[in-house]
Amino acid sequence: MPPTPKRLLLIGGGHAHLFVLEALIKQSPDVRARLDVTLLSRELDTPYSGMLPGLVAGHYRTMECHVDLRALAAAAGVRLVQATVSRLDLTGNRAFTDEGSWEFDLVSLDIGSTPPVDGIPGAAATGLAVKPIDRFLQQWNELQSRIDQLIRPVHMVMVGGGAGGVELVLAMSYRLRAHRDRVKWSLVSRGELLPGYPRRAARMMAARLAAAGVAIRTGSPIARVEADHLVFADGSIAACDQVLWATGSAAAQWPSAAGLACVDDGFISINPYLQSVSHPQVFAAGDMATDITQRRPKAGVFAVRQGPVLAANLLRYAAGQPMLPYRAQRHYLSLLSGGGRHAVASWYGLVWQGGWVWQWKNRIDRRFMQRFSLNSA
Repeated sequence: MPPTPKRLLLIGGGHAHLFVLEALIKQSPDVRARLDVTLLSRELDTPYSGMLPGLVAGHYRTMECHVDLRALAAAAGVRLVQATVSRLDLTGNRAFTDEGSWEFDLVSLDIGSTPPVDGIPGAAATGLAVKPIDRFLQQWNELQSRIDQLIRPVHMVMVGGGAGGVELVLAMSYRLRAHRDRVKWSLVSRGELLPGYPRRAARMMAARLAAAGVAIRTGSPIARVEADHLVFADGSIAACDQVLWATGSAAAQWPSAAGLACVDDGFISINPYLQSVSHPQVFAAGDMATDITQRRPKAGVFAVRQGPVLAANLLRYAAGQPMLPYRAQRHYLSLLSGGGRHAVASWYGLVWQGGWVWQWKNRIDRRFMQRFSLNSA
């Protein structure tokens, strides 16, 4: 009599879980028969973050930078359920959603993060966060539709001087470049612009911001947000009509509430095998997970690199085989979109910019999307 299949639950349709679905497609029927896999995802079309600035700027259509989870899951023999997990029971091994609960023997989390706005009074009620991406895109489309009805100029403020904030404010200003007389843009950062990047790359992006008409204010933490203005920590005030948040990463609270060992206010603490240090039946990848032995920025490039290792280790753990360590690279190619078809590249301290860099980035991004298209699967 064949053994009972192990129940593998994938929570979240993030970048790393795309590689898990890909790996399942490539397994033999015997291996797949030993697993009963369910994917719980809030979205059925999952966005690729690397192409988000290009989508916002108008260089891509929505379908070009979203992976169809329905097709990928079907090819992998995975049950796909559109649902949001709100609670985890690690004693009974069950995940809870509004639609019901799901039992598992092994669970993997790839749910991303959101900007940490809860600590700033008024931020959550009045601002537009860039994550989750699907909600941001819906609100961004609504915002664009109101531009033509404006009866006075408006001031849009992007809060966050990291790569996400810089790329998106450039993309948004580019998309609305025909309305520069009625839409003014600013970027506000509590620290310097693009911390962690080569200073030459930061200067190039600052020049792009200036050319796009985006005012820059660095070294300015925000104390609170009012209906029509920002109040900074030094007491100064800046009028604004819309605030957008791209201020780093905050973790969902239900993993820590479940008893998972966490660090840095809620990020799941994992070992080099991408496995929870407190619960061996739990794996995690992407922004939601932190390996304190090899800390890296919360960036999509690491979720992509973790994907193949996560896929291999889930299969190996289910089969009782030794797992593979994930070794995070210290140096990686960074490609920053500059609004138009222009980008800045940095690698090992070397920096380049130009239209050819954007074409380079475009080829890399499209190759990623093709990998997870139905035709590729």
